[in-house]
Amino acid sequence: MSSSSDVFCDNENGPNFLFRNNGDGTFTDMAQQAGVEDRYQHGRGVALADFNADGKTDIVYGNWNGQHRLYLQDNNQRFRDVASGSFSSPSPVRTVIAADFDNDQELDIFFNNIAYRGHAPNRLFRVARRADADPQIEELNVGEAAEPQGRGTGATVTDFDGDGQLDLLVAHGESASQPISVFKVTQGSSNHWLRVIPRTRFGSFARGARVTAYTNRSGALMRIIDGGSGYLCEMEPVAHFGLGKDEVTVVEVYWPDGRSVARPLQPGDMNSVMEIGYPKEGEESVLNPDTQCGEGFFVKNGRCADNNECKQQSGPPVCPKSRPVCSNTYGHYNCGPRKTCSRGHKPTKDGRACMVPTRYYPLSPSLCSCSSVLPGGPLFLTPAGAPLWALPPISTGPLHGLNGDMRLRAPQSHASMGIA
Repeated sequence: MSSSSDVFCDNENGPNFLFRNNGDGTFTDMAQQAGVEDRYQHGRGVALADFNADGKTDIVYGNWNGQHRLYLQDNNQRFRDVASGSFSSPSPVRTVIAADFDNDQELDIFFNNIAYRGHAPNRLFRVARRADADPQIEELNVGEAAEPQGRGTGATVTDFDGDGQLDLLVAHGESASQPISVFKVTQGSSNHWLRVIPRTRFGSFARGARVTAYTNRSGALMRIIDGGSGYLCEMEPVAHFGLGKDEVTVVEVYWPDGRSVARPLQPGDMNSVMEIGYPKEGEESVLNPDTQCGEGFFVKNGRCADNNECKQQSGPPVCPKSRPVCSNTYGHYNCGPRKTCSRGHKPTKDGRACMVPTRYYPLSPSLCSCSSVLPGGPLFLTPAGAPLWALPPISTGPLHGLNGDMRLRAPQSHASMGIA
């Protein structure tokens, strides 16, 4: 919402907080105005990401035995819930994870539940980006990681064995003693990947940093180094990018204080772990004007920026005559037919909708009145069908690294936070 880091808290027994950074050491709670107050629910895990490829930070979180939320941010710094009926289905949720498990470029969302009253299986959803539309939400078969009788108290992801694919660790306890479980993905091993670790000026992990990877053909992918996500845990401080068969052209890192670095990459940099240090005074890198940011982007003021193909000044129109209406999106554009309007209406300036021509009549000031406009309700998507992949276990029980004895315990928390 601002150039510096804002703070989102999904709360229990009260409304959520969304603190906008005023840039002077103070914050303003904008949760109600932004549409994310959700005052009658009880928040648990939360994760931040860009789920619809528009370059803005979106929010996903779980509510304890209440409807789970997937909020997309619009151009007016407001959010709307696009969670499908299956996705939002209430459950005793503890942790929410947003990660690309099979490295196919699309984010997956894992809900870790605690089976304290009967079965409460964990669930997995793919949130697939779509051009000029809300993302498609599809429930996947999570395999043995469903753990319908698991007393899940937290879950996290990391790459245990360095193969470039995220592994899932689920901790149990609180209401019953159960061993830790570790699961490995079975698909996507041939896909490309990149892992980026930003550092602070003191060399520690840069919580709150935003990392954007610009690709050759797939647009921009964004990750937040988030200190939240779990009810009793947090995620690794690494921006993990699954790339499918694509490659990253440029990586940009923005720190919470607004400092940034841009680094062009080569094909040989794929399938590796990259650390990026905090820039010293005067050392913020600037991209050369001829740097290739990838399809849909170009260099502007030393950084990759959206290329508005609809406003190109020379050459033939980007859209064919059969679909002449050009709509610019972040890193892309869409062509569509000019709207045919019924009598009494005319096309809008962009040709995408119809409107009633405005007529002006002189009114006395004493006849004028004002009215408020209420925000629209949530938009729900229909979930897609067949499961595509699973997370079979590679080990379950006491852990020694991957084979040793490890027990987790953490103090109880009453809020989950995301910083971006």
